[in-house]
Amino acid sequence: MIYDKVPWNLKAVLSIHILRLLVGLLLVRVLYPLIFVVTPFVVEITDRVVVLILVYLTVRSCNGNFRSLGFSLENITANVVQGLLVGFLLLGVSVFSEKLYTTVLFVTPSPHPLLVQVENAASWRDLAIPLFLAGVLAPLTEEILYRLFTFLPMKERWGFWGGAIASSLIFALMHFNLYWLGEMIVVGVGLSFVYYWTGSLISAIIAHSVINTSKILLLFWGISFI
Repeated sequence: MIYDKVPWNLKAVLSIHILRLLVGLLLVRVLYPLIFVVTPFVVEITDRVVVLILVYLTVRSCNGNFRSLGFSLENITANVVQGLLVGFLLLGVSVFSEKLYTTVLFVTPSPHPLLVQVENAASWRDLAIPLFLAGVLAPLTEEILYRLFTFLPMKERWGFWGGAIASSLIFALMHFNLYWLGEMIVVGVGLSFVYYWTGSLISAIIAHSVINTSKILLLFWGISFI
């Protein structure tokens, strides 16, 4: 478990989330169009890089140590196994919630650009970019931002459940899709739990990757999970 008090506060968390949006909008809406055509891939990469830079600079300016916060390869085998187990469990929760939305609430999601790419993929080569973005880059950056950076100070303020729910609500809202709101809050709490329980961010990253990668592959293989 993670017990150490983090050296940044909720004000810093709020500032970074706002800066992420402002810097991202400035780059993709103002600067980039002056130089080249902006694509969904460029937007995704820009957002992930901005997140990593902002969190890194903030944590380091507060003399924070990523290793002590669970971003370490120590006990990697156990952490990977734990992440896989929790990931498949949360995948089941995610699939069940989507079935509930469509069969009981009669709600259908608006298509995500990455999912559209997967649906149109004719080969594994076409699938490479969506798999990288959703299965590698998104889990890495989102776990650093929402679990390591956002959840920990909220946990200190409101306890585990308060911190897990509050950070997961931010996690869900920042995806700007009401369809996924309830599901992502539940999944976010699960990812907070595995991070707190194992003391390893690697476990949370693996679990997150399992969910995203599995959904991409199911869609590519034509296996309906809704």
